[in-house]
Amino acid sequence: MFVVSKGQSPSKQVQVTKPALKLTHESMTDKQKFYRLLSDVCEVLPTSAINAAISGGYDANAVQLLHVRQGRIINLPHLVALIKFGLPGFNIPAGLFPKQSE
Repeated sequence: MFVVSKGQSPSKQVQVTKPALKLTHESMTDKQKFYRLLSDVCEVLPTSAINAAISGGYDANAVQLLHVRQGRIINLPHLVALIKFGLPGFNIPAGLFPKQSE
């Protein structure tokens, strides 16, 4: 809840409530999943994950992966790969994987 002031006196303030946004993993877009997953690993995902992914044969260049790690490029499959290479012990929630194209 937050208060919106109409500018004259405290008696003119109006309280506005916003309903809580409830997202389930199933209803999230890949962009929302990307940011949710990035928020979980942003402080612990090592830069060495980029080199590990490239050395491991992942098909992307270092600049793309660096930008994904920094959140400049939104690419959920790249982020999942970086996490798998850089944080092998991290369990990615099943609902945060990219949607499978049919």
